[in-house]
Amino acid sequence: MEYLNGNDLFNMFKAGTVTVMKKRKLLNDLNVFPVPDGDTGNNLVYTMQTITNDAKTFPSFHETLDSISESALIGARGNSGIIFAQFVNGLRMASQGKSEVDVTDFSEMAQMSVVYVYRALEEPVEGTMITVIKDWANFLNEHKKIYTNVKDLLLSAFEEAKKSLERTTEILKVLKKNKVVDSGAMGFVLFLEGFNRYLNNEELDFGEQETLSFDQEHHFHEEFEFRYCTEGLVKYHEYDEEVLKEELNQFGDSLITAKGKELFRVHIHTNTPVDVFETLGKYGTIMLQKVDDMVLEVKANNTTKKIALVTDSIADIDLAFALEHDIFVIPVNILLNGSSYLDKYTINNEVLFQKIESKIEYPTTALPEVKYIKNLLNRLVSKYENILIMTVAGNLSGTNQVMKSVSEEYRKDQNIFVVDTLNNSATEGLLVKKAATLIAEGKSIEEVIAVIEEEKHRTKILVCLETFKYAMMGGRVPKAVGKIGMAIGLRPIMSLTPEGKGTAFGFALSKKGITKKIQKLISEVVQKEGIDSYAIVHCQNESMALEYQEIFTKMIGKAPQYITEISSATAIHSGLGSVAIGYITNERVKK
Repeated sequence: MEYLNGNDLFNMFKAGTVTVMKKRKLLNDLNVFPVPDGDTGNNLVYTMQTITNDAKTFPSFHETLDSISESALIGARGNSGIIFAQFVNGLRMASQGKSEVDVTDFSEMAQMSVVYVYRALEEPVEGTMITVIKDWANFLNEHKKIYTNVKDLLLSAFEEAKKSLERTTEILKVLKKNKVVDSGAMGFVLFLEGFNRYLNNEELDFGEQETLSFDQEHHFHEEFEFRYCTEGLVKYHEYDEEVLKEELNQFGDSLITAKGKELFRVHIHTNTPVDVFETLGKYGTIMLQKVDDMVLEVKANNTTKKIALVTDSIADIDLAFALEHDIFVIPVNILLNGSSYLDKYTINNEVLFQKIESKIEYPTTALPEVKYIKNLLNRLVSKYENILIMTVAGNLSGTNQVMKSVSEEYRKDQNIFVVDTLNNSATEGLLVKKAATLIAEGKSIEEVIAVIEEEKHRTKILVCLETFKYAMMGGRVPKAVGKIGMAIGLRPIMSLTPEGKGTAFGFALSKKGITKKIQKLISEVVQKEGIDSYAIVHCQNESMALEYQEIFTKMIGKAPQYITEISSATAIHSGLGSVAIGYITNERVKK
């Protein structure tokens, strides 16, 4: 085989993908760097499968590689996936105009890929995938004059890659401590092994699944400086890699960038994904947003709990409590200006209303992505005996139905329970907080659900809107009613029915008047049923929330469970300046 064409290349990638796929679990188990979140195998397989599923094959080597490169950028996940995508892009840049390649061509392309891979990383770390790529490419370059056959050269270079992989244990301190090789590096070596299998005409079983057992115990006690593994895919209208890196560096570390003909992809570990995506939005249209909570992933990997607690982002709850009690949050999507933002992860209320006031199209909400839900459940089912999913009221959103539909796929092997809380915002958050407390006390899944099913009928939320403007723009109030209300300065109180449907609960012509109405309502509840717990939430109106705290602490005789900002999915309808109090009574509310 003196030359490789486009068909050869695609089949080599397909064989490499199958080889990595069969070792996916092993790669996950080996994953201790940069964080031990156990997903390197998943990320590489997802990236490579996107290539083999979506890329098109052409007789021309370069045309096929063009398609492979674009698919790699779209499907890239995690550190390893984006590094791999940049490796592919480096090959693409060096293959311009080549319909087939020989030993010299391929060796030069591999050298170019090393340049692109190192350029993608803000702080390259040796002893990882990049080291193996570099050693493999160097071998190709140093031996290209010895071989005239591409097959023989690649087979020999594979042996060098395996040696490089073994050396990663000695190069990187955390690998030596855990007595493992680098997971991403092993993934690349497995990919090259697939090359060999194609070149040797070995038969590949694409449906074969290998069950692996790996008992290596990892030791990781370092603190996370940055919590969220954040990725974005942008269709750019301008791109200055150095300027982009300088802008993003202030938000975190582990920065990786990869660029194709029309798209670029970014990976970064950060505590402020919102800032990352505000920056990316300046370069073009954001096509994809992904945020993984690395802290919760690691906690799940080492959990002793029997019940995983999952909710949607509409549940407003104290963030510190949610982290302490391992509450997994599935974001509702916010659709705005051609991009889909992840509620509470990649957009907040400050940014939301800046965009609204700048006359960009009014945002809408969309259900959580099925893929996101499945990815989370796939991680949880092997770690917990039971999974409890608590959702926003089914009469307000289709989120509950989506959660039920997805969970049905796991029912045969896993106990997954989906509970419609009949609530949203503060009261949904209070119910989730109660469930988390019961789980921490060691209650069974049946006991937890029984309490929630009873308490959800003892809830009430009173939402004070500053104006009808946003409820009207968001479609929750008819335009005619909204315009009249805005004209006379009417402030509504919104609430939920016992069935979880939105309803108007009262009106006032001033902030002082609406506060008095809510005080009167709460006073009546305190006298009749008593209030077990309550929370105060707001949209960019902390001063009024604190005023509510002072008023109702005196009236109820206890402080709120928490004060927090509402979700952007709710803020679209309640609007800027809105404040709400949600509570659970001591006794069942009499209908």
